[in-house]
Amino acid sequence: MGLGQTMLTIMGLILMGRLILTINTTTLDTGFTKDLSEYRITGTSLGTSMLEKASNLAFDETTVEMEITLASSLTSSGSLGKDAGESTEAQFDDIDDYHNYSVTEALTGSATFKTNVTVQYVSIASNSISISGSQQFAKLLSVNITSPYLVDYSVDPPRPDTLRFQQIFSYWYFR
Repeated sequence: MGLGQTMLTIMGLILMGRLILTINTTTLDTGFTKDLSEYRITGTSLGTSMLEKASNLAFDETTVEMEITLASSLTSSGSLGKDAGESTEAQFDDIDDYHNYSVTEALTGSATFKTNVTVQYVSIASNSISISGSQQFAKLLSVNITSPYLVDYSVDPPRPDTLRFQQIFSYWYFR
């Protein structure tokens, strides 16, 4: 084998090594993207499920059994949260029972997700929505999902990410 053939063989090995390295890198990047997407989809499912569960409940403890016409009849802002005797989520009967609710779930293999929920009264005027310290006929339910597997890689260095979901629930009384 001459010098030309040896050089061609070495160049062929270098090109093949580069090709294998490129394929392995692409495969790893694809797997990473698939895993990250799976964690985000699972977190999104948890957040939307929490909103759906809350939407099946009464607007307020006072509206569980009767209809009201005055906002002052609703639970005060400082008393939002679980009522006496409601120790588990299955016992919740109105939206504000979710205020300061927190749960950690192990899903998708070994991934854990923490769900934090807050409920606040909001006032709606013109085209603006603002948090209100007094009773209103609208409540904002905010759900935050966190996990060690939810990471924002769009910044350098990467940082933990939070999935946020919000929905406004309104109470309507028609005569």
